[in-house]
Amino acid sequence: MKHIFVINPAAGKTDPATTLLPRLQSLFAGREEELEIYMTTGVGDATRFVRERCAASGGEHLRFYSCGGDGTMNEVLQGLAGCANVAMGIVPCGSGNDFVRSFPECDFSDLELQINAEERPIDLIRFNDQWSANICNAGLDADVCKNMSRYKRLPLVSGSGAYIMALIAAFFRPMGKKAHIVLDDGRVMDENILILVMSNGGFYGGGWNSAPKFNVEDGLMDLCIVRTISRPRMLKVIGKFQKGLHVGDPTLEDCVIYTRCRSLTIDFETPTNLNSDGEMSESTHVEAAIVPLALPLILPRRKD
Repeated sequence: MKHIFVINPAAGKTDPATTLLPRLQSLFAGREEELEIYMTTGVGDATRFVRERCAASGGEHLRFYSCGGDGTMNEVLQGLAGCANVAMGIVPCGSGNDFVRSFPECDFSDLELQINAEERPIDLIRFNDQWSANICNAGLDADVCKNMSRYKRLPLVSGSGAYIMALIAAFFRPMGKKAHIVLDDGRVMDENILILVMSNGGFYGGGWNSAPKFNVEDGLMDLCIVRTISRPRMLKVIGKFQKGLHVGDPTLEDCVIYTRCRSLTIDFETPTNLNSDGEMSESTHVEAAIVPLALPLILPRRKD
């Protein structure tokens, strides 16, 4: 078995390789043949490397560890999803690191735990011919995600801080996306959406708990819609949305829809920003479906 650490030197505010490389060399002392390290060179390079490495594996079991943020994880995922004899690990080194928040019992920063951890299959979302492990969304928060990058690099600004700054900027722009939504069970919704989130995991935007009932292995996708509302009311709703208190709140029943499905299609009236685990695209059409237990995920549970 090979342990392959895919390191994004541009992740976070400092190059994660400066701390990871000495730790890895120490952990694999005497068994260096089990360790591989790859430093990414730009956008899309992690996907290319992982895909080519899988094709050349000769059937050997490969563990790929994404060392970066959610964007790096997404690139690694695109390369290995659907391949045999592979598993994905996550070493959070980015500014957001939202997906790991869905596993509070795990210590993803402990490299020794990582290399000795069990693999557990989890669901994935197939989203417009891309793979997503965590969350796909459209509407206000996708617009915010597209504009977060300009704030992430500011000194002392965290991932959640960058999200809030981009949200404030979006607050003063036109809002609302008209959407025709069809779920796999036949339900049809025509909505003017403020926020629409399709979830496998529970958190995004630096810790916003959009899907408090998430389950990464139930074969279902959580769908949360916040209808377009006035700006004064939006401030109150967003506060609850951030903390995961928007579900089951009787004061929000008129503007929040929370349900589950296996697949859905969405048609927007105009081209709309779409976000899949931090990766942006634009389209008027969405097709999303849950793929049950599609990814062996390495889960480093804390020692008792």
